[in-house]
Amino acid sequence: MGRSGIADREPCPYRIIDDIGGAFCMGCIGGGIWHSVKGARLAPAGARMAGSMSAVIARSPVLGGQFAVWGGLFACCDCTLTAVRQKEDPWNSIISGAATGGILAARAGPRAAASAAVVGGVLLALIEGMGIMISRALAPAPPTAEDYERAMQQDVTAPPTMGGLMPRNPFMSSASDASPPASAPSQPYMETDGSTTFSKETTTSSNDSSGSKWWPFGK
Repeated sequence: MGRSGIADREPCPYRIIDDIGGAFCMGCIGGGIWHSVKGARLAPAGARMAGSMSAVIARSPVLGGQFAVWGGLFACCDCTLTAVRQKEDPWNSIISGAATGGILAARAGPRAAASAAVVGGVLLALIEGMGIMISRALAPAPPTAEDYERAMQQDVTAPPTMGGLMPRNPFMSSASDASPPASAPSQPYMETDGSTTFSKETTTSSNDSSGSKWWPFGK
């Protein structure tokens, strides 16, 4: 089953448990804040802290359970619509919100169920619309024709040593880089056409320094 960018959540069998737990935590946190203030206001003077804690302990889990029931029904309707329609889009959430509101208010009669379904659908439509608007506002701008032309003009096959990609060796001076390497010192022999020719100056100097004729093949 494919998943779109809008419904980037857990897969459907695990989505129900995830939504139930998240809704319960949200209800407990919100209920704790609300009932802490309400309990402190209704408590007598001198016992506001105790009244606030008593109200939080007594009422916050109840509100969390109500949120959990709503989240579980919403997740079940959403997974059912995803399995039937074989796709995930904002319409699944809108229809699921309307169905959840109608199911929860079904005990009060058809008129109350219909009104609750309308309220749930409108609420989920507003939430989905705001999510789409925020995602579009934060999305990067699509590339224009100038961007494509600029990308085509760039030489992507250039070697990495061009354009300053490879830094110069800091231990090598500019003068040494610009000047060619020094010529090698003169060797006592030269290679010409395959034969080896020895220099007489080197032989003479060596004979003079040694004082004896050590060359066995003549002068």
